[in-house]
Amino acid sequence: MDTELAQHKRSISGEIRRRNETLILQAAADEFVKHGYKGTSVQAIADRVNLPKANILYYFKSKTGLYKALLQDILNLWNEGFSEDAANMPPETVLRNYIVGKMRYSRTHPQESKIFAQEIIQGAPIIRDEIQFPVVDWATGKSSVIRTWIDKGLIRPVEPLYLLFLIWSSTQFYSDFDTEIQLIKGSPMSEREFEDAQDFLVNIIIRGLAVTTS
Repeated sequence: MDTELAQHKRSISGEIRRRNETLILQAAADEFVKHGYKGTSVQAIADRVNLPKANILYYFKSKTGLYKALLQDILNLWNEGFSEDAANMPPETVLRNYIVGKMRYSRTHPQESKIFAQEIIQGAPIIRDEIQFPVVDWATGKSSVIRTWIDKGLIRPVEPLYLLFLIWSSTQFYSDFDTEIQLIKGSPMSEREFEDAQDFLVNIIIRGLAVTTS
């Protein structure tokens, strides 16, 4: 009985921690996107969620720890686009899933995407050491997959990095420059419009990579 009670208490404690961390990360995203890393304080984030500053530091240790945790989703997303078996899968399937995944992330996590873009534009001063080698390894591995598709005659010969850069820039535009889109259109993109833009990008890239028959 004591063991079951202890497990129940740990379960409740874990749920509270996850809920608090989610609220803190949401508040941190609001602060970082508005004020940047230097202009954001842990106290301001704590005030947003009505928690003591000490609680924020208990969960994330420091402002830097909180900032890095906020960006971790995007870093993880890079590893989700191509599975280890991608070279043996149809490129249309792999590319469609990757593009749709990044577009959807731009739609559901616009603040995190903007914060990441700001960090990179500034030369990645906070996360350079943590991102450089994983990104290089990821890009090298995925370039190898793309070259395998080329060697098999499944797509046109292209520079793999250019293809990756195109996908990254095109998909993140919808979050990083959503204000520009709204100014031009006169209103935010509806879900239907976003899906149309998503299909357009997928089709343009896949058709552009089609193997020539002549």
